[in-house]
Amino acid sequence: MNILMASVKRALERLTRRQPGPLPSFTRTQLMDLIMIIGRSETIGRKRLSKLMGLGEGAVRTMLMRLKDDGLIEVVGREGCRLTQKGKRIYKELEKTIKDLGELKLELPWNYPSNYAIVVKNRAKLVRRGLEQRDEAIRAGARAAIILTYQDDRLMMPGVTDLMEEHPSFASNIIEAIKPENGDVIIIVGADDPLSARHGALAAAETLL
Repeated sequence: MNILMASVKRALERLTRRQPGPLPSFTRTQLMDLIMIIGRSETIGRKRLSKLMGLGEGAVRTMLMRLKDDGLIEVVGREGCRLTQKGKRIYKELEKTIKDLGELKLELPWNYPSNYAIVVKNRAKLVRRGLEQRDEAIRAGARAAIILTYQDDRLMMPGVTDLMEEHPSFASNIIEAIKPENGDVIIIVGADDPLSARHGALAAAETLL
């Protein structure tokens, strides 16, 4: 892990640390998601953030207050908020590491309405069997998840099988659709709706930061 990503992890942990009063109504993954959404927008308001994240405005307000108190965002009149230079540094590191591919149109070994894919760059060596990532995806709302690694031109289900040997057609379809690079981790989740699928994929990705 590089120094910048270690700093990002510390920032997310600090922002979700318990403070006096009620437990936080959000997770590190949701904070990470919030920073990434704000970073992709010039300015954005709380109502729009609430809709995009599938969270109540109260939870979003609390998260924004934490980010503001930590110097990661600034309020821009009635237009909403935007990242500060400090916030942009975290956002750029997250964007460099997490490649959000969005909805995936590919035949998968399940039949759920929504499928979502994320690639985590240069984290293949951190995946053992993918169980931690799968479990986090399920906890966040996914119904199923596949965790794959791409190393030395081989698509692997770590500790289980070499997909290029066991399921060459499926492996080829994934490589063609996602175009992974050496060291990538590919996270594909299925869920009952797009938001749950996205949340599951992000939660799995967050374990690899």
